[in-house]
Amino acid sequence: MSASPRIAATQMTPADLVERVIGISERLTDIVRRETEYLETHQPLKIGELQEEKIRLANEYAMDIQAIGRQKQLIDRAPAEKVAKLKAAMGKLDAALTANRNMLGAAKSVSERILKSVAEAVNQRKAPTLGYGRNAAMSRPAPGQNAAIALDSRV
Repeated sequence: MSASPRIAATQMTPADLVERVIGISERLTDIVRRETEYLETHQPLKIGELQEEKIRLANEYAMDIQAIGRQKQLIDRAPAEKVAKLKAAMGKLDAALTANRNMLGAAKSVSERILKSVAEAVNQRKAPTLGYGRNAAMSRPAPGQNAAIALDSRV
C-alpha cells in the first residue's frame, strides 16, 4: 500500500497548509502523550510500536515548519482563526514534548542508578582483599577504585 505523494508547502494555499500543520501537530501530540503514558504505566516496550509513525510525523512537521520559516508568506494570508488554532496546537505539542522529556529524563536517571548499584555490588563482591589494615583487619579498596563494570553515561 503506497502513501499518496506529499504536496510541497509552497504548492498549497495558506489555509490548506495551516490545516495540514494543525493535523500533523495534533497527531504528533497524541503519539507523544501515549509514549509518556506508556512510561508512566511502566510499559516502555510499547513505545516501539509508536516510533515509525512518530518519526514520519516529526519529519513532515519539520519540513512544513522549515518551509514556513523560510517563506513567511506561505501562511500570511491564512485566516486568523486558523493561525490561532495552529498556535494553540503547537503550544499543546510543546507541552506534551516537555512532559515526555521530563519522563524520559526520570527513567534514564533511575536506570543509571540501578546500573551503578549493580556495578558497585559486583565491585564489592569481586574486590580483592588488600591485606591488613588498621587493627590487623583485612581491608578492601575504597569505593570507586575497582572497576568491575565500566559505566558510560552517554547512552
